[in-house]
Amino acid sequence: MTAKVLKPKDMIEELMFYIHQNEMGGDFIDPDNRFFPLYLELQKLLDKVNNDRHDLYVSLKNDEVRS
Repeated sequence: MTAKVLKPKDMIEELMFYIHQNEMGGDFIDPDNRFFPLYLELQKLLDKVNNDRHDLYVSLKNDEVRS
């Protein structure tokens, strides 16, 4: 059996889902939960990954070159 290699964005989302469902009960995000700081940092990282992808798309679409 071969393991499936996920893209970084997908790995972040999977880990966030796991934390939300299994460590936070799946109902709401509790700021007092011990995993909340990790969840928050993962959300920031996911936002950065999504923004970087968007910036690259806009750059290529508008035929811009960034160094």
